[in-house]
Amino acid sequence: MRIKLVPTFACLLASVLGFTTASRAADRPEAVHFAKGHSSATLKGSVKGDNGVVYQIGAAEGQTMSVLFAPSNGSCYFNVLPPGSSGEAIFIGSTSGNEFAGTLGASGTYGIQVYLMRNAARRNEACKYSLTVEIRGGEAATAAPRAAKGAGSGPVVSRGNMAAHCRGEASSMYGVKPAYIMTGQINDAAGGGSTIDGTADQGTNGTKKFQCRFDAAGHFAEVMPLDSDGE
Repeated sequence: MRIKLVPTFACLLASVLGFTTASRAADRPEAVHFAKGHSSATLKGSVKGDNGVVYQIGAAEGQTMSVLFAPSNGSCYFNVLPPGSSGEAIFIGSTSGNEFAGTLGASGTYGIQVYLMRNAARRNEACKYSLTVEIRGGEAATAAPRAAKGAGSGPVVSRGNMAAHCRGEASSMYGVKPAYIMTGQINDAAGGGSTIDGTADQGTNGTKKFQCRFDAAGHFAEVMPLDSDGE
């Protein structure tokens, strides 16, 4: 079954039930990496109050994604967000349960958003969980796709303005002011394009590493979160 990317009714129902599918400023992004030779990973973590998490993983059109979620709190759920999501979800856990499986209809970076329902978040409840994600069909994705020649869909940015553009994009992604974004030098990417490594200071949520990517023509491609082990 090929998934439709914009379940309008589900999004409306979500607002009625007391949560939103949109990524919130308090949701910390984390990149998912599969061990070499593996197509799945089990992630263990916790969320509390309004502080959720969005696991980010690259996948290709036609691949199959499956997610199994085991929370300690009955008000704790996960959503699956499509590439480029501005709030819509292709799966909403609070209405569909703790298991997801489907064939992906687009290539790009998917988000698995773990969160507490609004009433539980307001009570500052906590949730410990185990989340297993598997990608099958073709080469398993270990991270969001790298910028490559022709890969960017954003505006063309001159080399002299890439650092400033990177800070603006990262500021929006991490929900902090541009002053809390630090960027390094511009590097030439293998196969064409440019990259800029940087950090985002999220205060009590810590400092997050990321990489801005531009294609060979100067189009902005993405902000790629980096974990503690790099890419």
